[in-house]
Amino acid sequence: MARISGRPENRKPLGEMSSMQSLQINGKSSWFSSKLEVRKSETHGKGVFAKSRIIAGERVVIFGGDVMAIDEIDDLPSRLQQYPMQIEERFVLGRRGTAKPEPADFFNHSCEPNCGFKGQIFLVAMRSIRIGEEVTFDYGMVVSESVSSDIVFEMDCRCKTQRCRKIITENDWKLKMLQQKYKGFFSQYLQEKIAALQRSRR
Repeated sequence: MARISGRPENRKPLGEMSSMQSLQINGKSSWFSSKLEVRKSETHGKGVFAKSRIIAGERVVIFGGDVMAIDEIDDLPSRLQQYPMQIEERFVLGRRGTAKPEPADFFNHSCEPNCGFKGQIFLVAMRSIRIGEEVTFDYGMVVSESVSSDIVFEMDCRCKTQRCRKIITENDWKLKMLQQKYKGFFSQYLQEKIAALQRSRR
């Protein structure tokens, strides 16, 4: 998941949506394809890998959980604070009251990913994925500068791909190179921000 870091000393209120109902699928917050498994990753500790061939366009996970204000990340147990995924400028998907991560929490970042987003919570294969290949997405597809929060996203990249950006930030979605590369695969709220940005440049 996209890691959101930072510790705001003075939290700012976000108003509505302080608590939301959670999505549960067979006792889990997220639906996780039977073609996937979690195991050791050479670059990130644990990761998600294909145990069967996955074809382009195939859905691999439906992310679920509690819709939380970004600042609520600080209220989670420390072991879970790295897993929430941003779904809007003010909100993330996470899980309150959970003892341990779920399989869908272990999707790692790559600057050369094989998956991208359809809508806000569907992760799909951008190309065919072979058996044994790690299943990844670019965190730049989902993170942006938060609104009404002092939390800032930035992380060192260890993907070791030829086009590694070294540092992943909340402003990567603004890069024209990535906008072209991931057209149609950004999270919906970012796709809308990109469209607005492109209109403003005309």
